[in-house]
Formats: sequence, structure tokens, C-alpha cells
Amino acid sequence: MLLLHNFDSKKGGNSSQDGWPDLAKALQDAGYHVLSFDFRGFGESTAVDKDTFWKQKFNTTHLKFNPQKPAETIDHKNFPRGYYAHLANDVAAAKAFLDRANDRKEVNSSNLFIVGAGQGATVGALWLANEAVRRRDKTPKGEVVLQPNLGDPEIQDVAGCVWLTMSSSIENRNVAGYLKNTWLVAGGRTNKIPMAFYYGQKDTAGKKLSEDLVAGVKGMNTKVSKDLNVASVAVDGTNLTGSKLLDKAVNKRIIGHLDKMLDVRGSKEHRDKKCADSAYYYQLMPKTRPILNKKAGDDAPPVDITIRPIGLTP
Repeated sequence: MLLLHNFDSKKGGNSSQDGWPDLAKALQDAGYHVLSFDFRGFGESTAVDKDTFWKQKFNTTHLKFNPQKPAETIDHKNFPRGYYAHLANDVAAAKAFLDRANDRKEVNSSNLFIVGAGQGATVGALWLANEAVRRRDKTPKGEVVLQPNLGDPEIQDVAGCVWLTMSSSIENRNVAGYLKNTWLVAGGRTNKIPMAFYYGQKDTAGKKLSEDLVAGVKGMNTKVSKDLNVASVAVDGTNLTGSKLLDKAVNKRIIGHLDKMLDVRGSKEHRDKKCADSAYYYQLMPKTRPILNKKAGDDAPPVDITIRPIGLTP
């Protein structure tokens, strides 16, 4: 279980606010392994390894960088608007952490659930679109081949998603079109990942967006949509949004949805992913030349927000 907190450039945000700790405890009591973290620059995620962090081009391009004295801390208050989409890399790093725990046989990361709120949910959807075209090279070590032997899309590890008042923007950058037409379609329609879009019953804007996104995922083909487990879910009697919706009743409801999602999708057996020692590629279309995402031996795989399924300009 991966929890993605909501965030705001002015108000902040972290994994300890609102009802996140209580949800994590309820999930653990229900038998789920839970990973929660603060997005970079938020909460307690302000220290960086200066020898690693500043090697990423998107960091030096967007953030103030002194090559003679690279900073050892970062703060979201100093992030420009265009940088926030790169927080998808934190989701990728969290999944890489789980994949390594998987290979140590501590968890089974082939059965991954996501609960995201607000802009954290939106960044989670962006990451999903990335995983829909990312594949591991299964070529045996030392074997020389002309083309990599690519496995299934990494998105198939995701068993279900719960979105709490998903935002239609990432720091005033409207991404509603991407959400409705590509990001969520890649997960909910193409790969048939179960999804539940929660909103407060009295939150008119949240209700409309949730219903629009569900309609976008299902599309116009009724033969396809009837096989999809995607729905908007109203929390009665409130206009609260995001993780502020969380309470004992909502937590219980979320766990019920997750249990049903796993029943629909089915539990996958544990498999060794060899994630640390493997290369990963983007396969944008069948039979097209794959694009390198991560070299064998590299740490977390970077998210390229410019690839076609994501399509955001830097």
C-alpha cells in the first residue's frame, strides 16, 4: 500500500496531516503493508544527498543551483510551478524501494495499491501513465542481443487505486485533459485497474470532476466500459476535500473497496524482479524502438514527463 499525501505550494502538506496516520494504522490492522512518505521539499523530506540530487538535470534546470556549493536542503516554497510535475519521481523512488523489498522477499510489490489525495493523487496518475509504457529488460546477464527482451508493462503491478478529491491541476497548471484523456485511461481502461474516486457529497466541484474523470476512463464504448471497475464515491454530508475526508467510517469504506478490488483483479504470486540489476525501457508503441529508462545497476528509475503518454513540456 502506497500513500500519496496532498500538497500545496503555500499551505504545504505532509504524510502526518489530517487522517493519514489513522488510515495507515487501519490498513495495517487489515493486513496490508503500508509505505508512507513526504514528497521532496515537504514535511521531513528536506535533506538531500548533494552528490546525487544535483546530478539530475531536471533539478539543476528548475531549482537554484550553485555548482561550487550545492545545497544540502530543499524547500517546496522555492519550487517554481513547472517543477512540481517532477514529484512523480518520488512515487517512482517509493515503488523502487518496494521492488527491492520484494526481491528480499519482505513484500509482494506485484500487488500494489495506491491511495492518493489532491495533487498527490494527480501526480500518482501521472506516474501511472509512465508505468504503462515502462518495461523491464529480461535479457539474461552477459547475453548480447540486438533488441532488449522486454517484459509486461510495469503498471500491471498496480492492483487498484483510491483517489481522494483528485486535483485537476498541479500547482495552477491545468492537467484535466491529460487526466481524462491519457493518464487515467492508461490505468483504468487500457490496463483495467480498479479505481474509486472519492469526494464530499456537498463538494460540487469535486463531484463534477470525479464524475468527469470516471466518464473519461470508461469512454464511449459500452462494451469496454461494462468490464471496468471504475466509480465515483460520495462521502455523505460533507464538503471536505482530499485527506480531510478521512475518518473511521471512510477508512473502513476504503478498506472494503481495496478488498473488492483485489478480488476483481486477483492476487499475483510473488516473483523476483531483479529490479536493481535490470535495465528498463519505454515501449511507446508495439514494434517501435524502445527508449532507455534506467541502466542496469542504477538506483531509482527517472520519470520522463516529456514522453508521449505523459506529454508535459518542462
